[in-house]
Amino acid sequence: MPAREDIANERVLVLLPTLVDAERATQLLNEAQVPLLVCAELAELCRELRVGAGAVLLSDEAILADSAGQLAESMRAQPPWSAVPVLVLARENVSLHLQRRVPEALRNLIIVERPVRTGTLLSMLLSALRARHHQYQIRDVILERDRKAAELIAQDEKLRFALSAGGLGSWELDLDSGELACSALCKKHFGRDESKPFSYRELQDCIHPQDNQRVLTAIARTVQEGVDYDVEYRVCWPNAEVHWVMVRGRVAYDIDGRPLRMIGVSLDITERKRMHETLQQTGSELERQAEQLRNADRLKDEFLATLAHELRNPLAPIRTGLELLANVPAPEVAARTLGVMQRQLGHMVRLIDDLLDVSRITQGKLDLQRERVELSRILDAVVEASGPLVQQYRHQLQVSCTSENLWLDADLTRIAQVVGNLLNNACKYTAKGGTITLSTRKEGANAVIEVADTGIGIPEDHLEDVFAMFSQVNRELNRSQGGLGIGLALVRRFVEMHGGTVTAASAGPGRGSKFTVRVPLSVAPVLEAQADAPATARGGSRILVVDDNDDAADLLALMLEQGGHTTTTARDGPSAIAAAQTWSPQIVFLDIGLPGMSGYDVARELRSDPRFSSTTLIALTGWGTQEDRRRALQAGFDAHLTKPVDARALQSALSQIANSK
Repeated sequence: MPAREDIANERVLVLLPTLVDAERATQLLNEAQVPLLVCAELAELCRELRVGAGAVLLSDEAILADSAGQLAESMRAQPPWSAVPVLVLARENVSLHLQRRVPEALRNLIIVERPVRTGTLLSMLLSALRARHHQYQIRDVILERDRKAAELIAQDEKLRFALSAGGLGSWELDLDSGELACSALCKKHFGRDESKPFSYRELQDCIHPQDNQRVLTAIARTVQEGVDYDVEYRVCWPNAEVHWVMVRGRVAYDIDGRPLRMIGVSLDITERKRMHETLQQTGSELERQAEQLRNADRLKDEFLATLAHELRNPLAPIRTGLELLANVPAPEVAARTLGVMQRQLGHMVRLIDDLLDVSRITQGKLDLQRERVELSRILDAVVEASGPLVQQYRHQLQVSCTSENLWLDADLTRIAQVVGNLLNNACKYTAKGGTITLSTRKEGANAVIEVADTGIGIPEDHLEDVFAMFSQVNRELNRSQGGLGIGLALVRRFVEMHGGTVTAASAGPGRGSKFTVRVPLSVAPVLEAQADAPATARGGSRILVVDDNDDAADLLALMLEQGGHTTTTARDGPSAIAAAQTWSPQIVFLDIGLPGMSGYDVARELRSDPRFSSTTLIALTGWGTQEDRRRALQAGFDAHLTKPVDARALQSALSQIANSK
């Protein structure tokens, strides 16, 4: 069954003056199977016309009576494509007059003069309906065009939105003319003004020189082979900024397969590239840090193993020596044994001192005790101290010092430690019977100290590595020489703290080494009259030794008694205070790390008693930093000694005390 709308569009609206005329028209159209609607008045016809009609059949009386122009108004309301055929049955004397009065809106008016034959009228109606059908076809074409146009507009809007949301610019390149059409966002990607033209030549000129050939090659390959164009490259903006763009596209061809144009999109990926580079750098940095941690962990394991080895080495002869002494050996054996034990104990003390120095340096707590000192005085002491090691290795030590007096504003102990470490290294890393040279000279405003040897040498690429903390070049080769790998690190640090430099030089493995130290010179001091030599400690002093380590307390008391002093011992703070009150000692050697009541507390307690205001208090502790010394003085101590204390340090302290009384 035809749709209601189709029937309305094909029907003939009939408005005739008499019922007989209407019935004849109805019969005529029914026989021709043409749908129709007979209207009673013009107003009804105009209403139905808005619903739909294939043609209109009316008389001249209806038009002439339409003083309000209803029919013309209804025609104007029709769509632009619509021109409804209007057949007017007109009297002969009216037709000419009617043509002059018809408004423009009735542009498809067909005047049929009466009387008209039935066949002629039907033929004219069918012809009008066919013309109307052609209008419907045009309408359908227009509607389809409009629908597709609307779809294209909607798709274009969607595409524009998608491009905008994705930050994509669009472009089209005519391959024949080379004309480039770019969206505003595409121009922005190349740093160009959105309102100004942007040619293909300008685009080529702004490609970074290092990427230009790669881009042109990709374009040629796309055109020649039909592959998609997908390139990331740098572009130089007019303001000299360099940006990264990603450009993608493909070729469009004509029906003969000839390439016509390239179309595609662009995207500014500068930020993404920067983030990628940052991530790469971060990844590299993390990998570098991870490698550092792995190296640090390896160095830690090697250091702990080396430390254990180095501490066991001197402990072995010390333990053996103690067993020998326990069996009351001959005097010459005892003397030899004691010498070995003293050397090994000194070695252990140096190891521990080095470790403490490293700790102070890393914590920033190492301070220099500067004084005006002559370099030759330091070197004399160092050469004397290094003598046993030089003799042990049967080396020949050649000292060649300038005759000039070179004065330094320096920490005597630290400069001595610098030269001592260099000499000790030279001894250890030179085969027995080698030659070691110590020399000094003045060079501009610096004093230069050089220690050279004929030892195993240093590979050229490791000359700086020898100064790294815990570093031991040729570790496997030199493991037998011992050491913690911190001596040269301390040397560099101490020299730099004095404002100087230290460098290493070597002709290569097996060809010896030379270390050169440069430290700033100072002005020579004004000579003063020499003071009398300090008095030695007077014998017969009453000395109280306080230490929670029984062996340490008893041996120190025994050593003091051999020096002619009278001693007694205490094991903790309360016992020390009680012993002092009953025995009235002149000197108290007081351990700081006592259980319960610390040595600082004992010192403050004694100083609060007027009876002990003149008693000499000497701190005896394993803690030897400047802060430890400061705390000891604040607590009331007169002196501070770091364990272990040898006989010379003990005698020096007692001598200073005796000289100050």
